[in-house]
Amino acid sequence: MDPGGRWRNLPSGPSLKHLTDPSYGIPREQQKAALQELTRAHVESFNYAVREGLIHAVQAVPPFEFAFKDERISLTIVDAVISPPAVPKGSICKELNVYPAECRGRRSTYRGKLTADISWSVNGISKGVIKQFLGYVPIMVKSKLCNLYNLPPKALIEHHEETEEMGGYFIINGIEKVIRMLIMPRRNFPIAMVRPKWKSRGPGYTQYGVSMHCVREEHSAVNMNLHYLENGTVMLNFIYRKELFFLPLGFALKALVSFSDYQIFQELIKGKEDDSFFRNSVSQMLRIVMEEGCSTQKQVLNYLGERFRVKLSLPDWYPNEQAAEFLFNQCICIHLKSNTEKFYVLCLMTRKLFALAKGECMEENPDSLMNQEVLTPGQLFLMFLKGSLQLMELHIGLTVLREKRIPPWMEVALIPMTGKPSLYPGLYLFTTPCRLVRPVQNLELGKEELIGTMEQIFMNVAIFEDEVLAGVTTHQELFPHSLLSVIANFIPFSDHNQSPRNMYQCQMGKQTMGFPLLTFQDRSDNKLYRLQTPQSPLVRPYMYDYYDMDNYPIGTNAIVAVISYTGYDMEDAMIVNKASWERGFAHGSVYKSEFIDLSEKIKQGDDSLVFGVKPGDPRVLQKLDSDGLPFIGAQLKYGEPYYSYLNLNTGEGFVMYYKSKENCIVDNIKVCSNDTGNGKFKCVCITMRVPRNPTIGDKFASRHGQKGILSRLWPVEDMPFTESGMVPDILFNPHGFPSRMTIGMLIESMAGKSAALHGLCHDATPFIFSEENSALEYFGEMLKAAGYNYYGTERLYSGISGLELEADIFIGVVYYQRLRHMVSDKFQVRTTGARDKVTNQPIGGRNVQGGIRFGEMERDALLAHGTSFLLHDRLFNCSDRSVAHVCVKCGSLLSPLLEKPPPSWSALRNRKYNCALCNRSDTIDTVSVPYVFRYFVAELAAMNIKVKLDIV
Repeated sequence: MDPGGRWRNLPSGPSLKHLTDPSYGIPREQQKAALQELTRAHVESFNYAVREGLIHAVQAVPPFEFAFKDERISLTIVDAVISPPAVPKGSICKELNVYPAECRGRRSTYRGKLTADISWSVNGISKGVIKQFLGYVPIMVKSKLCNLYNLPPKALIEHHEETEEMGGYFIINGIEKVIRMLIMPRRNFPIAMVRPKWKSRGPGYTQYGVSMHCVREEHSAVNMNLHYLENGTVMLNFIYRKELFFLPLGFALKALVSFSDYQIFQELIKGKEDDSFFRNSVSQMLRIVMEEGCSTQKQVLNYLGERFRVKLSLPDWYPNEQAAEFLFNQCICIHLKSNTEKFYVLCLMTRKLFALAKGECMEENPDSLMNQEVLTPGQLFLMFLKGSLQLMELHIGLTVLREKRIPPWMEVALIPMTGKPSLYPGLYLFTTPCRLVRPVQNLELGKEELIGTMEQIFMNVAIFEDEVLAGVTTHQELFPHSLLSVIANFIPFSDHNQSPRNMYQCQMGKQTMGFPLLTFQDRSDNKLYRLQTPQSPLVRPYMYDYYDMDNYPIGTNAIVAVISYTGYDMEDAMIVNKASWERGFAHGSVYKSEFIDLSEKIKQGDDSLVFGVKPGDPRVLQKLDSDGLPFIGAQLKYGEPYYSYLNLNTGEGFVMYYKSKENCIVDNIKVCSNDTGNGKFKCVCITMRVPRNPTIGDKFASRHGQKGILSRLWPVEDMPFTESGMVPDILFNPHGFPSRMTIGMLIESMAGKSAALHGLCHDATPFIFSEENSALEYFGEMLKAAGYNYYGTERLYSGISGLELEADIFIGVVYYQRLRHMVSDKFQVRTTGARDKVTNQPIGGRNVQGGIRFGEMERDALLAHGTSFLLHDRLFNCSDRSVAHVCVKCGSLLSPLLEKPPPSWSALRNRKYNCALCNRSDTIDTVSVPYVFRYFVAELAAMNIKVKLDIV
C-alpha cells in the first residue's frame, strides 16, 4: 500500500544487499580513501619529521665545544638518517624486514636505527667525519619508513594486517600507542593578554603583557613575554633550560642592533610621536641602559654575556659578546634569523603592549581558535630527535672529559641506564641506552643525572589515548576529522537527542564490545573483546557506510518493548529474554595472552631449559602435547596442567598449572623469537579465549547514551508477547525517556521496525527531517503501510496470565551495544581468606581474593540504624578478634607471661600466666580485643607510653 506516495519519494538510505553480494569482502585494489584520511595528519607529519624535518633539526643543533689539554675540540652533527625496521644482516632470518604484525605478536617495539654523521675538529682543523649508531627510534605504522608503506590490501593481508589498516600510531612493546594532537598557542604571533597573576612576578608588575610562541622550522619552540610595568617601562622574559629570566627591554634592543639611541627611540614611538607619556617611558628604558655604563652595542653585549654566561655552559674561550649572541640566538625570537628582524619585532610588540595598557587595543583571547594551532605527532617526534642529537653530542664530549683522553670513536662506551626524563620544556630525550651527566648550570660533572630511552619516553610520557580533544577545529587540509567526531557520526538521529546524551555515547562507543579486527590469530593483546554474532544495523547514518563500518560491526538489532514489567527493570536495569540469550544474543569472548619465556627462569648463560614433557610424567594426565604445551582448542580449568618444561642437564621435568578461576579455551600458541632474529625455542605466547556470555550485572547501551544493566534473564514463557506471537528481546523501562530526552531512540525504534517490515535500511543522518517533514510522519506512514500502528505501539499480552495488557506498548527494533564492563571482571567477595601479617585483619583487593573494606561510612550507616550487634560482628568478630591475657590489678596487657614449661619428668602440664609486675597469677583474666589494639599497645610501649585497662 502506498500512503499517498509520500515515503517512497524520500531516499530510503543504504541497502543491505552488499552483505549478501558474493563480491563483498573481497579485497579492493586500493584502500578506502575515507578511512586513510582519518590518520593522514599523523602520517604526513611523521613523514616530514623523519626527512626534511630531521635535516632542519641537524642544522639547528649547535656545535658542542670544550677545552681538552689546552686544545679546543668541536663536535658537530652534520647529518642523521633513520632506517626502516629490520633485523641485522647475517641473522638466520630469510626476511630481514620487520613488519608491525610481528611486533604486536611478540610484544616488541616497531623501530628503526638512528645513525648520525659526526664531524670533529681540533683547534679548528677538521679531523674527519664518523658514522655513529645512536640507537633506535619508534617508527609510525604506514609512514614512509614503515615496511607497509603504499602496500595494496592484498599485500597487507599477506603481512597479517587489516585490509584497511590506517596506521598513524606506534607499536611500543607490542601495544599500539597514539600521540595525541596537542593545542598550542599560535606560532610567531604576538598575542595581547591580561593575566592578573602576572602582578605577582615582582614589584611594579602589572597584569598587561604581550606573549609570543616562537617556533623554528624544526619545530623547537620558546615562549617569550613582554611585561608592562607601573612606571611605564617594559621587561622581557624568556625561558632557558627550564629557568625563567627577566631582562629590561632596553638592553635587548641595544644588543640586537648598532643603532643610536635616537634611532631606537624613533622606531619605538612610531605612530605615537605626540604621546608624551610614551616618549618619557621609552626615554626611561634607554636611560636605564646608559646608567649601567652601556652606550654602545658592544658594551651591552659584553655586559649581558658577562652576567649570563654562567647559565649558558659555554667554553671559556668564548668572549662575552659571543656568549650574549648565543643567548639571543637560543632565546629571543628564535624563529627569525637576523638580529635586525628581531629588533623590529620587539619594537612592534612593545607598541602593541602600550596600546593594550592604555586601552587602545583589545585583549586577545588565547582560547580563540584563531590564536591556536595543533602540535602534530611528527612535530613532537622531531623535538625528541633534536634533543636526542644534542644530548649525544654532549655525551661524547663529557666522555672525553671523564676519560681524560680522546677515545677511539667507534668504541665510545655507552653505559646502560634506567629512568625517564621530563617531556616539556627542554625535550632532552634519548634514543640509545646510555648514561649522561647533564649539569644544571655549567658542565661540571655530577650535578644532575638525566637518564631514559626513546622507547621509555613513548611508553611513559608522550602517549595518550587514541582521541583528539573534543571541539577542536583545525586546518581542513591537515586533518578533517577528529576521532571523537567520527564516533559522533555513528549516532542515529543525533539532532533529536539532548546533547549530553550524544557526548555520553561518544565515550561509551569506545567501550563497546564489538568485532574490532579480523586478525585475531596474529594478536597478542593483554585483553581483546569480541562479540560473537554482531549484526549490521537496520538504521544507520550516512557516515556508517562512508567508513565501511560493516567490516567491524559493534552491536545487535534487538526487539525492544518499552514497558515496566515485574520490577526487575527499575532505574537503568533491563530485562533480557532468556530464549534470545540461549540463541546467542550478545554472546562474546575475551582474548587474553600470556608470554612464557624460559630464559627468564634460568641463570645468565645457562641454556639448559626447553619446552617438553618428561616421559611417563603422571602429572600431565594427557593434557599436554609432547612439546610441553596445551592442545589448540583444549579447555583449561583451575589446577590443570598449563605447560611443561625440562632441564636437559638434570633431566628434571617441571609442570606449571593454570591458576585462573575462570575456565578458558586455548585459542592460539605462537613461538616467539627476539629482535636480532636468532632466538631459540625459548619463548611462547599462549592466547586463551574466555567465553563471556551476558550475565546479571553486565552493561548494555543503545547508541543514544541509554545505558542499562542486565538485571534478569526472564523465561520466554513469562515474557509479554504481541498478537502475532513476537516476544521482545529487551524490556526497557519507560521512565528512562522523560529525563534523558533521547527522542532519537524513539525514532530509531520506529525506523528499525519499518526497515525490518519493508526489507530496507534507513538513513539516520541528522537534520534530514524538519518540522514540515517530520520523522514521526515519515516512519508512521511506513508502519501503517505494513499494517502496523502509526505510532509504533502494539497491544501486548501478559506472559504470566495471558491477559491483554490495558496499554499501548511502544515496541520496535533498536541497535544495542554490549559494553566491556562485566561482572566477571569486577565482582569481589570472600568468606575466609588471607590476613595481614601485622594487624591480622582481612586484606582487600580482587587480585589477592580479598573482600571490600567495611569503612567508616558503612560503620556510620549501621550506627544510624541502631544495629549495634551487626556492627560488632562486622568490625570485631569477622575482622581481627583475638583473646588476650590481662592483669586485672595493674591493667597491663603486656605483663602477663606464660610460665616456663615444666621438666619432661614432671607430671604437671597445666602452665599458668603470671603478671610480671604484680608477681601474681590469680589476677590474670582473659579479654576479647581486636588484634590491632594489642599491636597498638606494643607500639606505644616501645615509646615508653603505658596503656592501662580498667577491667570491670
